[in-house]
Amino acid sequence: MKIFISLGLLLSLFSAVCAQEVPAVYSNVGSDENGVFLKIEDRKIYAITPKDKFQYEDLYTAAIGTKAGLTFNFKYPELQGTLYYGFINYKDGSYPQPVYFRESSPIKVGITQIPIKNHLSGKFDMINWEETGKGILGFRIVSDKGNMLYDGRVAFSYKDGLFAAEPTVIEGPFINLLNHQGATISFTTSAAIQASIQIGDRTYQDKKAVKNHEIKIDDLQANKNYQYTLKVGEFNFDFSLETAPMPGSRKTFTFAYGSDSRAGNGGGERNVFGANVYIMKRIAAVAKAENAKFMQFTGDLINGYETSRERMNLQYANWKHAVEPFWHHMPFVAGFGNHEAYNYIFKDSITGSSYLIDHFPFDNESGESLFQENFVLPQNGPKSEDNSIYDPNPDKVDFPSYKESVYWYTYDNVALVALNSDYFYAPSGLATTSGNLHAYIMDNQLKWLQKTLKKLEKNKNIDHVFVTIHTPFFPNGGHVKDDMWYNGSNQPRAFVNGLANRKGIIERRDQLLNLIVNKSKKTVAIMSGDEHNYNLLTITDEMQRYPENYPHKKLKLDRTFYQINNGAAGAPYYAQEETPWSANVSNFSTQNAIVLIDVDGTKINVRVKNPDTLELIDEYSLRD
Repeated sequence: MKIFISLGLLLSLFSAVCAQEVPAVYSNVGSDENGVFLKIEDRKIYAITPKDKFQYEDLYTAAIGTKAGLTFNFKYPELQGTLYYGFINYKDGSYPQPVYFRESSPIKVGITQIPIKNHLSGKFDMINWEETGKGILGFRIVSDKGNMLYDGRVAFSYKDGLFAAEPTVIEGPFINLLNHQGATISFTTSAAIQASIQIGDRTYQDKKAVKNHEIKIDDLQANKNYQYTLKVGEFNFDFSLETAPMPGSRKTFTFAYGSDSRAGNGGGERNVFGANVYIMKRIAAVAKAENAKFMQFTGDLINGYETSRERMNLQYANWKHAVEPFWHHMPFVAGFGNHEAYNYIFKDSITGSSYLIDHFPFDNESGESLFQENFVLPQNGPKSEDNSIYDPNPDKVDFPSYKESVYWYTYDNVALVALNSDYFYAPSGLATTSGNLHAYIMDNQLKWLQKTLKKLEKNKNIDHVFVTIHTPFFPNGGHVKDDMWYNGSNQPRAFVNGLANRKGIIERRDQLLNLIVNKSKKTVAIMSGDEHNYNLLTITDEMQRYPENYPHKKLKLDRTFYQINNGAAGAPYYAQEETPWSANVSNFSTQNAIVLIDVDGTKINVRVKNPDTLELIDEYSLRD
């Protein structure tokens, strides 16, 4: 009997250890030794378990040196296909990319090899590895069904007749947090290593050996171009960056905007495991060719809606690789969208219903935390929705963090304020599980916006403020059923621990408009996406923007305002739909598009181009 009780106690303790603590903000969600579950009546519906066939890390640490070259073991036995490869010559041009060799290597049971000595020597040694004893190879994994999985690279050395894989810069370097004194340069290496960046006679170095590097450069001159050298082991990489002007200098400059680059149709690079790499490369190239000082890209970078951390990180990597050659020189500032969702998914086999909630624990396993890990962004936003009136535990952190998904930054006389309209996102079944609504800005974020706009309104160096958010205030094609309209229903709203927010989606939209349009005179436009098209909406007080018999107070707008929607960065297109404000929509287009905003002191002009054909789609003045 004693043994039986002891085993029972052990099993009970084991269950308690294995059960995942469920944030109190959810309702009807529990956890036990079998996993996270949704409880409906007396039934437990367990979350779908991700069945990962690969680990993302194994894709970039697969190379092992041999006498002939490199052997790759991706530790993915189900992988059959082809490895395309070619050298990357970092001395030949400013935007290095692999030049694929005429031969390729078959992948069988996840293993392949590159015969560098036999195939890539002599007249094909365009990086001079035979003389220097080192080089960098780019490679692309393509499945036997023709699906592109990953674009990677590997640094190698050659000494005493043997090749060896060396610590490799697998992502970056990226220019982030650009200001008039410098920037933060981030990059990721395949192994922990202490790296450095040299600018002139100054060296900036990691404090210790790490894989994820963020090196702050903070003592440069304003509005000046600098060459910088990234040093990783025996490998040096030369790039350039241009510091921002002194705040309020009112120089003439251009910045770029876009969103929605998740995988598109048509095959090839339009879908490199979750990202439309083809169009993003074109967009990045056009932005740099137009001398854009930075690009804001707000949401739906990738397919997302994943239950797997590995697949999410691989998709983010493919997006970053698409724009990377240009990100070496200018910032690409990412924003959060609904396809950045990392979910628990519950499927009810009896009713056929699906329920999706944000993954937890929130601090290291949510959609928000994965986004934070993949990007280096301003950290000046609100902390979370903790301590709001809906917080079930005021003394405990219950919500995801807003860190790096809600923020603001400036360049010269322009400020950009980025909001997160898919925070704590529950894509379906939120009235049952609790969670936030697509396009809904929750209370603490709204309060933060009010304080931020008030601060910018007083800032003498700032003339123009743009608010960027993934979801349009007024949808026009593809998301009329949701965004901040929901086919004219004010009923949808956020739920926390089973309690509905007091304000419906249209009421919350009006609260936002009141702050952005009426309470701030510097705000120029909303820059949105979500709908896979481009259009300009001119918002006036006369514009029809309420459903019939709307029972709540209607907002009066003090001035004309604009919504620039550009969700045309490669995701499958949406055609225009009829809305009460359709008469105010101009130049609706389903072409792929990049928005270029030209700032000249008090003047703002907008140009919209197709990055594939370079055709001018639209052009207009926002401020004369």
